[in-house]
Formats: sequence, structure tokens, C-alpha cells
Amino acid sequence: MENQTEQRILETVKELFEKAGFYFDNLGIEKQKGQGEQDLFIVKIDSKEDQPLLLDDKGKNLKAFEHIAKNLAAKELNQKINLILDLNNFLEKRNGKISELARLVAKKVQASQKSYVLSPMSAYERRLVHIELADWPDITTESIGEEPKRRVMIKPSL
Repeated sequence: MENQTEQRILETVKELFEKAGFYFDNLGIEKQKGQGEQDLFIVKIDSKEDQPLLLDDKGKNLKAFEHIAKNLAAKELNQKINLILDLNNFLEKRNGKISELARLVAKKVQASQKSYVLSPMSAYERRLVHIELADWPDITTESIGEEPKRRVMIKPSL
């Protein structure tokens, strides 16, 4: 059944991109186990031609397509879907930047002993920060606020 789910997700993303007039060189899917949650599906898209259009302004256009694809797939499969679109390994690069930001801010928090709140992030990005700093003994992380402006607070441990 999982293979069928992955195939339906890929078909949904492919159809969405084609109808919007975007070209892609390759399309694949990776499934990651969620922590006590449902699985996360990452659709990997290779598209050299349309990258500038989709990754403008920190990937907002890609995020919009992701939102549409997630809703279409959920309706098609009649279940909630955790879905991320990754264009030309943008996600991997973004993950590296988020992890680096988390470490830099944690060092500032250690030095100043003052809390720091990061910019709003998706649940996936917030999870990266929590994981990155989980082993820092003198640092605590906490998600605060409400969607879509939910953020991570990095603070010194008491």
C-alpha cells in the first residue's frame, strides 16, 4: 500500500507541475519515518529550467506548490499527508543553513545567558532546530506561538 501511496503522490505532483507549465528533468520520492507521527514524504524534483521561478524569495513559490500538492494528495488518498517538495536539493541546503543558524544562536545564548527567538518556521524546520540543539547541555529549545508564525525560542538551561 505504501508503494501505491508514494506513486499517487508522485502522480499528483507531476500533474500539478505539468498543468502549471513547469518542466522537470527527474522526479522521485523519499519516505521518512515520523517521530510518533505519520510518515513524511519528500518529493525530489530536478528542474534546471524552472528553478529561478520556483525558488525566488526564499522558496515561497515552491512552498505554495507544496501546499497545493499536499492538499490535492490528501484529497486523492482520503488521508492527511505530510509532504515536502525539494527542488534541486534546495531542502538539503536549507537544512544546513537552519542547523548552522541554530548553532550560531545557541553560542550567542551561551555567551549572553539571554533567550533568543528565531523567525517563524515550518514544523519541519523547527524540528531541525530542536534536533540540532538537543545535545547541548546548557541550551533548551521551545516552540512558541501559533501557526503560521510559530517560532523556536533558544534559551539557557536553568
